[in-house]
Amino acid sequence: MGTPLELIKYTSGSGNFEVGQEALEILRKTKGPVGVVAVCGRARQGKSFILNQLLHTTAGFKVGPTHRPCTKGLWMWSAPLERSAADGSPYHLVMLDTEGIDAYDQTAQYSTQIFSLAVLLSSLFLYNQMGGIDESALDRLSLVTEMTKHIRVKAGEGEDRIGEFSPSFLWLLRDFYLRLEEDGRKITAKDYLESALLPVAGGGASVEAKNQIRSSIKSLFPDRDCFALVRPVHEESTLSALDRVPSEQLRPEFRDGVAQLIRRIFDKALPKRFGSQLMTGPVLAGLITAYVGAINKGAVPTIATAWQGVAEAECRRASDAAEEAYVKTFRGDVRSEVEELEAEHKRALGIAKAVYRDMCVGDVSIKSAHEQRFMEFVENRFRELSTRKLAEAAAKVNEQLYKANVAMSKVATSGNLSLEELQQQMQHIVAQFAESAEGPTKWERLSEFLMDTWPAIASQTVSQQQRRAEVELDALHNSLAQMEAAAAAANDRGVLLERDLAESTEEAAALRQQLTSLRAERNALRGNLEAEGQRVAALTKLLEEQKSRASELDTSLRAQSRRVDELSAALAAQASRAGTAEATLTQKQQRLTALEAQVKEVLVISERKQAGAAELAEAKVKEAESEFESRVADLMAQLTAERVKSGELTADLATHAARVQALEARLAAAAASGEEWREKYNREAFATLALRAERDESRDAVAIAVFEKDAAVRDRDAVLGRLQALEAKMESQYGERKSLQYRLDELVSEAQAARAAAYAPPSSIRISYESSRLAAQASAAAAFSAGGVAQEL
Repeated sequence: MGTPLELIKYTSGSGNFEVGQEALEILRKTKGPVGVVAVCGRARQGKSFILNQLLHTTAGFKVGPTHRPCTKGLWMWSAPLERSAADGSPYHLVMLDTEGIDAYDQTAQYSTQIFSLAVLLSSLFLYNQMGGIDESALDRLSLVTEMTKHIRVKAGEGEDRIGEFSPSFLWLLRDFYLRLEEDGRKITAKDYLESALLPVAGGGASVEAKNQIRSSIKSLFPDRDCFALVRPVHEESTLSALDRVPSEQLRPEFRDGVAQLIRRIFDKALPKRFGSQLMTGPVLAGLITAYVGAINKGAVPTIATAWQGVAEAECRRASDAAEEAYVKTFRGDVRSEVEELEAEHKRALGIAKAVYRDMCVGDVSIKSAHEQRFMEFVENRFRELSTRKLAEAAAKVNEQLYKANVAMSKVATSGNLSLEELQQQMQHIVAQFAESAEGPTKWERLSEFLMDTWPAIASQTVSQQQRRAEVELDALHNSLAQMEAAAAAANDRGVLLERDLAESTEEAAALRQQLTSLRAERNALRGNLEAEGQRVAALTKLLEEQKSRASELDTSLRAQSRRVDELSAALAAQASRAGTAEATLTQKQQRLTALEAQVKEVLVISERKQAGAAELAEAKVKEAESEFESRVADLMAQLTAERVKSGELTADLATHAARVQALEARLAAAAASGEEWREKYNREAFATLALRAERDESRDAVAIAVFEKDAAVRDRDAVLGRLQALEAKMESQYGERKSLQYRLDELVSEAQAARAAAYAPPSSIRISYESSRLAAQASAAAAFSAGGVAQEL
């Protein structure tokens, strides 16, 4: 949705036209090609209504019901319509509503200026008129003739070429009621227009004025067409509020005609061109400002001059935009490598060129000049940027190499790393440097750093390794001597242990003999014990026999007692005998009890003695065996330990011997490597000197080339200055030649007029002679100009 904006207004106080900045800003923001539809005509005849139909709105341009005009100056719709050309390319269509050209409060000059601005700015000029084309309608277009007097394509040229730059012309006939027929056949509205523009027959000033209007219309609008619309409604009162009348209340013929008219307008309203150049929104804004400025100054608007001025301004703006696009697009974090800088420059330059080519307009010379200006800015900008980034990269490279030199010096001075480890450390530093360092000098500086640093560090490391290997070799020799002494001591301890083992073996044999004798004694004791047992058994048997006899005696006694009882008498006699027998029996029992006690005591003592002897013998045997086994185990453990220690000493001796041999080999290799590095260092040093000499020569050559380039540039500038002076001189001579040609044309015209007016032969001869003389002077002037230019070149 949009709204009408005042594009050009007239200020009566200053007597000048002013451009509406809001509308101008919208045009500047409208990128790409634009077409312009300008509707012009008499006041109060529905121009705004037609524009509203194109916009498909009833609330667009104001339509008034009174005789006073609603539109003053030129008004623009704020939302250009998006359209597509026949080839599918997009463009925008700008709608312009103009003030009526014959309003009661206008002057003829003002109407001509409004009409001229509408024609100059539009790609389709729609002339709105009520009724058919008659002499009064053509007479109202007499300002076309006035317009052609106030517009030129170029300064000093006539009006012949205006038609090349004029818009398409569509004459819209409103409320048309005539039948389009001629000689009984139907004709088109365009045929009707062409018939109306045919020259009027006859003579006289009035006929010549009529034909002049017709000629001016045809010359100004070579691409012209006509369209007729019937009256929209029958009721006169409804016409005053036509914009509020519903569509269904309009006549069907009118609705169909409006639909056809809209299609016709959209088909013919193509992007405006100047030669082969398409006009864009910013260009249109510039042309508006240029034309209004020329009219305010009272000058004749020249299409080419205005276009060239706008093209210059737009190309200048495009150049500024391209420079800004390059600055914004160029990534500041790009690596300081020549290839990457050039690639980024190429990328940003491509975007900047696209911006410039999208915005620039005009001839190739104007485009090329401003493109050259912006290219010079870009090249200078890139040169400054690349110089700064390369200088920063070179400083960073120097800082990194300084830190690397300090680090490598510390590592080399510490002497904790071997040559291989030092080489790995250097490779790590080089890898980090290659990853982080930037700039074209990084490899050259790295090469110089390696040639200046590595041979000295490697030589120092080799010397330190040689000294450390010699110290370690001396230590190993000392350790070897100590181990040999320890081995000899261990050998002596082995001999002593073997001697102790032999003595232990002899002592073990003696113990075995003692054990054998103890065992024999034990066996003897066991035999004695068995004999004592046998004696105890015999005594026990005798005791049993005594017990048996005592039992028998007891039995006999009891028998005798019974006999005593029975023979009490006899008992008394034999009382003494019984007492005696009883005493004897008591003694025997006492003897028997004593004998049993003695036997028991002997048995206990014998058992105790036997058990004690056995326990003693067994304990002595066990003690002897335990002591023997313990001593044998200790001796075997000592022997095993000494053998293990002897083996370890032998292995250590072999390891140290191998290590000594390896160190001697490494020492020899390090010495050879040191010699190789010294030779390599000498070669690289000579190569470095040669490279530095070549670099100095190259720098001298570059300096000479730069000096020669500067001299060539100065010579080129001098030649360009001379060439520009020659071009200026050629332009001035060309102007003089054109002035002579114009003068010649005027004289020829005067001569032809005089020839037509005169009848006497002498006058004709004189005019012919004068014409020949002027032609000869023009040819001579042209030849002189060409000769002068050739001489300067």
